Amino acid sequence: MTLGPLLLLLSALLHAAWNALAKASKDKESFLFLTILLSGLITAASLPISGTGLVFPDNRAFAIAVLSGVFEGFYFLTLSKALRASSLGKSYAIMRGGAMVLVWIYSTVFLGERAHGLQFLGALFVLLGILAMNFQDLLKGKRQSLKNDLWAYISAVFIAGYHLAYHEALTENTDPKPLFMVAMIVSLPFLLYGIRSAPWLRLKATMTSHPVRVVLCGSFATASFLIFLYGLKVSAPGFAISLRNSSIFFAVIFSVFLKESLTRTQILGAATIGLGALLLSL
Repeated sequence: MTLGPLLLLLSALLHAAWNALAKASKDKESFLFLTILLSGLITAASLPISGTGLVFPDNRAFAIAVLSGVFEGFYFLTLSKALRASSLGKSYAIMRGGAMVLVWIYSTVFLGERAHGLQFLGALFVLLGILAMNFQDLLKGKRQSLKNDLWAYISAVFIAGYHLAYHEALTENTDPKPLFMVAMIVSLPFLLYGIRSAPWLRLKATMTSHPVRVVLCGSFATASFLIFLYGLKVSAPGFAISLRNSSIFFAVIFSVFLKESLTRTQILGAATIGLGALLLSL
């Protein structure tokens, strides 16, 4: 296995881990704000150490970095709502699987990535897996549960958006670190909006109750995103998000540790989405 796929798999593990930490938090909006703030600070501190600097090839690359941050901001807002409304295993599978299909379709139609039979089968598996995640709710007519899952589907759109924007910026020879830092800075006002009610009290309460968890989550998020961007730089976008979404398997494992009550059908659905991701990456 070459360096690109290995980086993407490591990024997948770290991404599922920090999402699990966010899911376990009480105030998810303030927890995510602190996580992303810390992530931006860590990245900023690494710039002079690595000798990179806050440099972009041109104004277009910087504009794409800002656009990435807008997508990230909406993603974080919808992520907090999705994690609050549903289990990690279910919401994560829907978010990542849905985004994967959107990016794969866009990459095939507009970016010239070649698709073959196994990849079409993989896309079908992802869609069937997402359907399986909601099968019992559809069967029993649980409208509230389906309504709660809507946040995960909306989040999938923004995940696809920032993935494609990052890839476009990287094709402009943008260094991943300043790209990620600008995106995190731009996303912070969105997260601040999420804690607009008594923000300082909420941030203080989260820091008091989960200081170690915040530091771990910020570190994992930073490593996950930067490793992903370096992997994306040496991989095609459809392939990259497909392999990165092997994190769905990791999320189901973390879901068990969080003692979430996934049904057999939902576990099968998550496994089907994960299998589809592997087929899409072949």
